[in-house]
Order: sequence, then C-alpha cells, then structure tokens
Amino acid sequence: MPLEQKIKDAEEYERVFHQYLEICNQAIEQNKSKFPYTEIWGARLKLLKEGMEIPATIYDDRPKAACTLRLTKEMKIEMVKKNPLPPGDGAWPFAYQFLKRVIDNPQHYIENPAKLEWGWLKAIS
Repeated sequence: MPLEQKIKDAEEYERVFHQYLEICNQAIEQNKSKFPYTEIWGARLKLLKEGMEIPATIYDDRPKAACTLRLTKEMKIEMVKKNPLPPGDGAWPFAYQFLKRVIDNPQHYIENPAKLEWGWLKAIS
C-alpha cells in the first residue's frame, strides 16, 4: 500500500475516533447529573492521578491508528497526542466498526451512555 494511502487511511480512523470522543463527551454532559453516572464518573475522577494518560488503539483488521487519552477534571475526554503504530503494550483497543456504529447513531448513544465503551476508564484506577 502506498504511503499516501496509509496516511489517508490513518486520518480517516483518527477522524472517526474524534467524532466518537465528541459523542462520549456529549453523553457525559447530558447524563452527568443522573444516577448512576454521577457516582461512576465521580469515583473515576477521585481516583485520577493528575495528568494520567491512557494509550488507545483503533483497530480494523489490524491496528490502524493510536493515540493517548485523558479524562479531565471537567469530565471531558480529550485526545492528548497521536502515537506511532504499532501500539505499545496496554493500549485500550477500540474496534473501528463499533466507532462507526456510534457515530452513525449518535443520539442513541448519548441517550444510552451505558452502550458506549467506558472500559478504558477502569484501566486508570
């Protein structure tokens, strides 16, 4: 595969992942005062170490893009930086097909945040 195509593919995976994170942030914002989300996210924030970051990898048939995530004290998920492939050990995997399903139906996931992938938050505790 030519380098230009690999770059284009990586940009697409990153774009989809950014959209996914925006939906997660909207779900947090819309549900942060509802049980049990207040308790869950509040507990995570208490356990956070300042500046703690989690590596993440977007997979399709193989790793396509990698980045580092952080949950801010304002309860926002942000992408801190892009990471080179292959991903490092311990990177939280995100399936591209799942990400696409979420961004194709954002309101469903915003209204039902339990259907989003929050497992990476458990990794930081």
